[in-house]
Amino acid sequence: MQLDLLAQLRNAADAVDVVSFDVFDTLFVRPLCDPEDLFDIIGERTGIASFRERRRRAQTKAFQVMHAERKKEITLDGIYACFDDLHLPAEEIAGLELALELELTRPNPELRTFFDEISGSKRVVITSDMYLPQHFFETLLKKYGLPEVPLFISSHRNATKRDSGELFDIVAAECGVSAQRILHVGDNELSDIQRARERGLSTFHYVDARRAALPAAGTPVASIAFAIGRAIPGLPGSDPFEKLGFEVGGPAALAFLHWIKRVAARDQIDLVLFMSRDGYVLERMEKRGDAGAFPRCEYFKSSRIALTLAATDESNFEKTVPFLLSGAEELSPFELLERIGVTPWADNVMRDIGLGPEVRLGPATVERLKTFLWASRWEILKTCRAARAGLFRYLHELGVKPGMRVSLVDVGWNGTSQEALQRALRGMLDIDVYGYYMCLTDQPDCVRRKALYRMDSMLSDETCGKRITGKVYANRVAVELFFSAPHHAVIGYDFDANGALRVIEDRGRGSTHELSGISASILRGIERFGARAGDLLRRIEVDPVPEELVKPLLAFLEDMPPDTLRLLASVTNFDAWASSRNRDVSVAEYLD
Repeated sequence: MQLDLLAQLRNAADAVDVVSFDVFDTLFVRPLCDPEDLFDIIGERTGIASFRERRRRAQTKAFQVMHAERKKEITLDGIYACFDDLHLPAEEIAGLELALELELTRPNPELRTFFDEISGSKRVVITSDMYLPQHFFETLLKKYGLPEVPLFISSHRNATKRDSGELFDIVAAECGVSAQRILHVGDNELSDIQRARERGLSTFHYVDARRAALPAAGTPVASIAFAIGRAIPGLPGSDPFEKLGFEVGGPAALAFLHWIKRVAARDQIDLVLFMSRDGYVLERMEKRGDAGAFPRCEYFKSSRIALTLAATDESNFEKTVPFLLSGAEELSPFELLERIGVTPWADNVMRDIGLGPEVRLGPATVERLKTFLWASRWEILKTCRAARAGLFRYLHELGVKPGMRVSLVDVGWNGTSQEALQRALRGMLDIDVYGYYMCLTDQPDCVRRKALYRMDSMLSDETCGKRITGKVYANRVAVELFFSAPHHAVIGYDFDANGALRVIEDRGRGSTHELSGISASILRGIERFGARAGDLLRRIEVDPVPEELVKPLLAFLEDMPPDTLRLLASVTNFDAWASSRNRDVSVAEYLD
């Protein structure tokens, strides 16, 4: 809770004897962009088409009946009495609505502290315009351990705040105090502030900035993905990277997991390999059960570098040279070897052949460095042979056996790693490989690979349109930042003196000292979202559509806030492959 808000509330409460709280969007919040998104959940659960619109019409009709009967408030039973042609009993659906309201309505972290504090020193009441029955509010308070306080609920009292403020008169009368000695805290400008003041009460207009920032989500799953942070204590926290992980990376990771689960069942997968570093948080979330039951899964410490080296031998070395030079602008010659785990030549030798550390890869030097790689090919090929032998041992240790259906999970983008794995497996291990990606592009190499290999993605031109996949790909480094891991990039394998397998990692070059802390913060936010959202979706029995759950990521990439751009600009040398001691590269330089 903001300290200045708490101080303002304390000051306002000092001058009164009774503090009255509004309920919805004040003392309690729902993790939804729009309260009526709950009606869409009911529609999905019951199979009633257009339930939201029908529920609205029933409520409008209930108001008409209310006026005709000279009553002042509607009730939930009255609303459901105005439905027609429901294929389920009205009382059953009304019961479902009550149950969902109870499951979704959570204490507002911004006001819970003040409520608990003021309950010990002042008389506290709850005053709400709501059609839900009084026993709902009694159950709600008990569920979250809030003290029993007098309840002034419009549906029970047949009086409202919104029309003339009559409900406030009842509060004052039953509390035995003058209206001036009551402070009402609420969010609605008309019913909570204007009407309360007209009746002589002091008021505090609570404004939830988090609610104002929520979009029109369109579906219940997207609504929860955008809004669940409203109901979680400690959000937004002081760590901006954890906040970014929760709000953007969390929905993306959970969406990807649900999509993987769906296609793995379709493809009858025996083993899911979450490839590092992209799969680190996915594997952790899967093990905790955030997305439900999966086939057997393992974290696969590998990369396109390690797999490309494992697939390289004398016969195809020439085709590998362009890869060895890729992303190497301004790297020194020894850095070309260092980033694939090959011990560089001695400095004096490098200087003698005109390739000292002052030399940089660029248009003028590319042919010299290509010749250098050819001259180093036997050392490089030795590393490649070790990588191939290590890969075979590693897959065996992971339980991969001939004939298995194995999915390789990678964030994206063109299937380079999958192709390298399948090339490395030739003549070594006969398995069926399925590539599962968050996003695949329409790049020529990707199109070629999709014709050769089994490749599928959650986001593609077919599922979400060319413009969106283009936007995701243009900002791929930012997406990869959400799927990092607290270890360095894997670049190969070898064996120690006792014959045990070792995974070789590249620490990167340049200033990378803060990356581990940044990754840890982002992952903390992602896992926090996965645990909370996964639990909530199970409780309300909603099977999330991945393409809806991922929408916070797409919205983020569509329009990154300036403060987030500045935050990402502070992250340097995230891509170990392209990092160099000769310059620092900010993540912001990769953004579109």
